[in-house]
Amino acid sequence: MGYNDRDYMQPGHGGRPSGIPGPFQGAPVTKWLLIINVGILFLMVLLTGPGERLSDSSFYLWGSFSIEKALYEFQIWRFLSFQFLHGGFGHLIANGIGLFFFGPHIERWMTSRVYLTFYLLCGIAGTIFYTLLVFMPGFLDNDPTKSMVGASAGLFGILAAFYFVAPNARVLLFFVIPMQMRTLAVVYFSLEALGVILNWHNAGGSAGHLGGALFGLAVLKLPPLKDFVVRLSQIGEQSPSKGKQTRDATIVREKNQSPLELSKEVDRILDKISEQGIQSLTRKEKETLDKARKNR
Repeated sequence: MGYNDRDYMQPGHGGRPSGIPGPFQGAPVTKWLLIINVGILFLMVLLTGPGERLSDSSFYLWGSFSIEKALYEFQIWRFLSFQFLHGGFGHLIANGIGLFFFGPHIERWMTSRVYLTFYLLCGIAGTIFYTLLVFMPGFLDNDPTKSMVGASAGLFGILAAFYFVAPNARVLLFFVIPMQMRTLAVVYFSLEALGVILNWHNAGGSAGHLGGALFGLAVLKLPPLKDFVVRLSQIGEQSPSKGKQTRDATIVREKNQSPLELSKEVDRILDKISEQGIQSLTRKEKETLDKARKNR
C-alpha cells in the first residue's frame, strides 16, 4: 500500500484537502519547454514545402548544430537553438515523454531558474562532447557538416540528476518492465557508450547524450561547478524588496528528498504508527510525515 492510500494521509488528518497536484505543479519551466518544442515542430511542418524534408526548413537550417556552422562560422546561437528542434514527431515524442515524467521532479528539487540553466548547459555540454569525439581518431566520422538537433542531451542531464536524487526509485522501462532507476541508468548509458565506441547508427547523437549526462553528474558532484551553475542562473535576478526575506537558489536543497524517495520513508513511518502508535515517532519522523502531507 502506498502512503497516499493510508488514512493518515487523507484530508482531515492534517493534509491539504485539495486533490492530487497536476503534473506541472511547481514545474513551469518543464511545461513551457514541452510547449515550445511542440510548437516549433508544428511550425517546421507547416513551413516545409511539398516534397521537402524537415531538414530543408528554414528553422532547421538556421538553428541546427554543426561544427562547421557553430564553430568554423562562429554561429554560437546554435549551441542553444538546436535543443528546440526535432527531426520528426517520433523524435519529439521520445524526448517529450522523458521530460514529462522526469523533468518536474528535478525542477521541484532544484529551483526553476537553476533547472533551466542546468538543462540548457547539459545540452551545450552534449555538443561539446560530440565535437571533441569528432576530432579524436577512431570514434566518430570526421564530418563537420553533420547536423544535430533535439532535446536529448538536456534530457540525459535530467536523467542523470534523477539517478542522483532517487537511484532506488521504481520506474517502468517502455511502460512495461519495472526496474530501479539505477538499473535504467546503467542500461541507457551503457547502450549510448557502446553506440559511440562501435560507431553505430546515430553515434553522434549518442555522444551528445553522454555529454549531457556526464555534465549533469559533474554539476551535482562537484561543488565549484554546482556553484557556477547557481550563480549563472541568478544573472538578471532582481534584488529582493526591502523587508522581505528570500533564500539563495540552490541546485541541491540538502534538506529535501525526492518525492519518490520520500514515499518509501513515509511508508516505514506509517507502519511504525500502526504497530507502536503515533507516540512512538521521533521528532524527525514527525517532520518527515508533515512534509509528505504538505507535498501531497
